[in-house]
Amino acid sequence: MRFVSLNGKFVPYDQATLHISDLGLRRGYGAFEFFRILQGVPVFLEDHLSRFENTAGMLELEIPFTRSQLEALIYELIRLNELKRAGIQLVLTGGYSPDAFTPSTPNLVMAPLEIKSHPAVYYQQGAKIILHQNLREMPLAKSTDYLVAVRLGKRVRAEGATEVVYHNGTTVSEGGRSSLSIIKNGVLITDLEGVLPGITRMHLLQVAKLILPIEFRSIMLPELFSADEVILTGATREVMPITQIEDRPVADGKVGPFTQTLMKAFREHLEAYLASRTVAG
Repeated sequence: MRFVSLNGKFVPYDQATLHISDLGLRRGYGAFEFFRILQGVPVFLEDHLSRFENTAGMLELEIPFTRSQLEALIYELIRLNELKRAGIQLVLTGGYSPDAFTPSTPNLVMAPLEIKSHPAVYYQQGAKIILHQNLREMPLAKSTDYLVAVRLGKRVRAEGATEVVYHNGTTVSEGGRSSLSIIKNGVLITDLEGVLPGITRMHLLQVAKLILPIEFRSIMLPELFSADEVILTGATREVMPITQIEDRPVADGKVGPFTQTLMKAFREHLEAYLASRTVAG
């Protein structure tokens, strides 16, 4: 990766710096967004930018560029780095703060990132999750606060899992970096309240509504364990089947038929999106 965008200016990757007074460093105060680049196309860009703008509004941070300017900067970043398959992170910080507490003029960083595919076996045989009791502060905002997810990353890897899923002792909410859905008796169940609005899940739901009924409600902890199928969605994982919850198998421990259908339908939806943007571009 050769260039990043720092407050709208393109600088070499290894020369991009912010002052130590920035609230993103001092207090972890900032808005965050991430999306993939596939075939040179920023995937679901309009939806990611909408969520980024919403998060900035919740944090009372003003993005220093219009939507069209943001898009132009992103496409220029793709061109300069000759990106075909990668990720881009957007971070809007609280800015330089003399008292190390009060936000000022935000700093906007756009940085490309190499991405790795999840193991194919996760999609063929299913993946494992672990559980942790946690409630994210301001769950509707995609902020830079990933304290719990980062801390538990070591445990996730040690236990051969792909993700940690949060619960409050009664209901389950979301993964540290993913959205959660379950299927029970042919109905897809997912919660849209008190969780991050997942962009991949939103697009999955667009195709899922043509395949099976959908219920939007809280998922009780016992329901997770008794689900017929469990699915995680996210920008890099797309639609991932979960066949093990800690030491318990999900149903018969195999990737379920609805999940297989949804994986295929989402992939077709994504390919159609990429094809339309490639032609338009």
